[in-house]
Amino acid sequence: MPSDTYEPPAADEGRRSRSSRRGTVVSVVVLALLVPTLGLGALAWLLSPGPVITTVVDASGRETELDWSEHPGRVDIGVDEVLAGPSLEEGLAEGEAMIDEMKTALTERFSVRWVAPPGDQADIDVTFPVENGWGGESLLQVVNLPTEQTSSVPRTWAEKEAAVAIIGEVAARHGWSEPVYDEDRYPQPDADRLEYTGGTTLPEQVIVSGGIEGPTGQWLSFTFQDLSKDDAQGTFAERLASPEDEGWEPETIALSYGANGLLPESRRAEFERRAEPFAGYPVPEGLEP
Repeated sequence: MPSDTYEPPAADEGRRSRSSRRGTVVSVVVLALLVPTLGLGALAWLLSPGPVITTVVDASGRETELDWSEHPGRVDIGVDEVLAGPSLEEGLAEGEAMIDEMKTALTERFSVRWVAPPGDQADIDVTFPVENGWGGESLLQVVNLPTEQTSSVPRTWAEKEAAVAIIGEVAARHGWSEPVYDEDRYPQPDADRLEYTGGTTLPEQVIVSGGIEGPTGQWLSFTFQDLSKDDAQGTFAERLASPEDEGWEPETIALSYGANGLLPESRRAEFERRAEPFAGYPVPEGLEP
């Protein structure tokens, strides 16, 4: 079988140097007796079209294959993290409770009114199946709760900072990270920032957004839309009045909760059983989308 062969000098270096490409990733783990207590030999990577495969060769020369498309998790979330984190049911319940706490605190501070999102958002599914990143289906579920929105927005930058602080205080009580503005997470040139947010500094922007990270790939995003910061041409007022934005408030605080992969409690035993054969082997990079 035609292939490229990579022999990384060390596990960490090898993981950094491997290129991700659509196709078979065959890792050959030779369990020779170079280290008698471990029985661990050389590691080589062979790339050619097909699924992601780890071929294990023991000291007697017997080969077994691990097809990573059968892995029950996700390439970007470790098995231990999945098992230590909340179940799908626990994550949903805590996410909803956290959002409710934020809404209550923001209402008390700013006297905002929370309004329903567009009608089609109220009836959508909030959990979805997801691929594992190696060409197979994961047992984990992606979560996207409907966005919560207000009908008004704090005007001053000091008020917006106070709102972010409230969001962060609630998140901290649930063991989540501190809030981070998108401008800090994803820096962009001033020209692009002006086009997409309406300003080149946070106090000037029409749209200010950021996020908070929770356990096991959970996330929360927050957004402020303030048309008092719009330019003289009303650029953002025109954009936010488009038909596809019908039902969304043009001036608002918006909160969205989701997760990149949580495990339903009913599938925990199956997850552990299916993940066990992959334990202890280097995790290959996922296939390119």
